[in-house]
Amino acid sequence: MVHPGPRAGGVVDADTFRPPRALGVIVGGAFTTWAAFIALVAGVLAGGGAIEFTTFLAWVVVAVFGALALLFGWWTIGIARLAYEIDDDALRIRWCGREVVIPVVDIQRVVPGRTVGEETVSGLNWWGCHIGRGMAASLGPTLFFATHNRPEDNVFVVTPGRTYGLTVPDQVGFAEACSRRLIVGFEPGEPQRVEPQGLALLPLWGDQDVWFALSFVLVALGALGGFLFSQYPDLPALVQIDFPRATGIVRVDHPSALLRIGAVGGGIVAVNLGLGFLLHARERAAGLWLLVSAGLIQAVLLGAAVVAFERA
Repeated sequence: MVHPGPRAGGVVDADTFRPPRALGVIVGGAFTTWAAFIALVAGVLAGGGAIEFTTFLAWVVVAVFGALALLFGWWTIGIARLAYEIDDDALRIRWCGREVVIPVVDIQRVVPGRTVGEETVSGLNWWGCHIGRGMAASLGPTLFFATHNRPEDNVFVVTPGRTYGLTVPDQVGFAEACSRRLIVGFEPGEPQRVEPQGLALLPLWGDQDVWFALSFVLVALGALGGFLFSQYPDLPALVQIDFPRATGIVRVDHPSALLRIGAVGGGIVAVNLGLGFLLHARERAAGLWLLVSAGLIQAVLLGAAVVAFERA
């Protein structure tokens, strides 16, 4: 690549380095396709199946592998966009909607991977993708944002208290780009940090209470759906519906009428989750209450379903 020189006033233009990404994208795309295919097959089987517990399990498979397909797809996009940019202030690592910002003045040295020794990575770890915490034999704990196939494909940016492992084909050019900024001689500035971009700016991603509430909602919805699907085959051809009982009105209907309880529960979950996520950015407490209330309503509907099935 072409490395620009300093502009007037000693300011150096930004250099952008991209690691080899083809293998990581291909493997990530294969994982995404595999998960989406399983979700599709399970969806076809569930859509044409009888209302019974095995069909409910098929819908669970659809949800789980659909979520996996989205997750692998997001990571694959992250690999495709992975880049390292060095400007006159900082080295910026772009990964999955976030930028890891390393001030230039923090860079102590750039070490080629061939001199480091054995490397291990824990996190996203497949051919062409090595993202996460790890160890470099001679440098200690390291954060990897790499796509390497061999240890010598990497360079290591050493800073006070933290080392970063990056895959840079032009290692000499990368080291020169770092050294040019150091020669300019900036004063110490802001600390190393992670800056979210785009949708990653939403505060819900880092709110553990949101994920706890979401788990509660999904478990409650799953319990309601599991009960309806498991008990439905035992219902008679016609069922008696006398809810609310205080009216004294008894209606005879097809058993599928009782499945409306599940439809109501699913609709409430969809609406509350959508509104809760939107509201969370402005009013955290209100957003969390919408999420939790969706789970509580599922518990109420489950109780109503138990009573309705017993009386049917």
